[in-house]
Amino acid sequence: MKKSGLILLFLLFNCSLFSQSKVYELHGTQTNPYASLISLITLDTLQDARTLSDIYAKYRSNWVARYIKVEVTTTCNGVSKTAVSSNDTLTQDQLALLREAVTGCSIEIAVDYIPDNELTYNPARTMAFTLRTIPIAEAKFPGGNEQLQSYLEEQIINKISPSNFEQIPLASVQFNITEQGQVADAQIIHTSGNKEVDHLMLAAICNMPYWQAAKNVKDSKIVQAFQFNMGTDLLRCDYRYKF
Repeated sequence: MKKSGLILLFLLFNCSLFSQSKVYELHGTQTNPYASLISLITLDTLQDARTLSDIYAKYRSNWVARYIKVEVTTTCNGVSKTAVSSNDTLTQDQLALLREAVTGCSIEIAVDYIPDNELTYNPARTMAFTLRTIPIAEAKFPGGNEQLQSYLEEQIINKISPSNFEQIPLASVQFNITEQGQVADAQIIHTSGNKEVDHLMLAAICNMPYWQAAKNVKDSKIVQAFQFNMGTDLLRCDYRYKF
């Protein structure tokens, strides 16, 4: 697939990702998988991965009618290794390559497939993407992403009426998760324009339970910065992340 096609596919995915009326997200400021055409992947994600969707947040298996092959290639210190699978489930050889990939290694994925569409002419295509390793294990909300989503919806999103939410182009709170797993240094970096909503966001972030702290490659606990965003700007295909 040509680069222009990849960019269009990325933009179309971004449009469909935020299809509901109340859109929000929370990502690490260095680990947001949607902030770049090059996908970012943390050390713990590499260790826990099982499928393409696990390592590439923008990937959707429903694009594919039939797989031809999936190649995973890592290049470390000038040495390249490739492992091949027949579908989006990563093989043991592919997983071994990913788990050996450290900071400074490049990871290239190439998916040869038949697209899932109803076109008369439907030739095989190749979808290629590059992963860049972020040398940390991400801080984690207790219970994981599902519990984090539930917390944000209960404490912020569901408390804002649809009419009020529609008046918010973008509202953002940035904060740190300390080595002890505690929220610190929370601040409004983009006001909603509504003091009550700003207070609601800030209070919900500050009152989060303790997280599992982030770790570096030496397995030492470190501070990690996060950003919570919500508003109608996230529906725009041309939205650009600013950290």
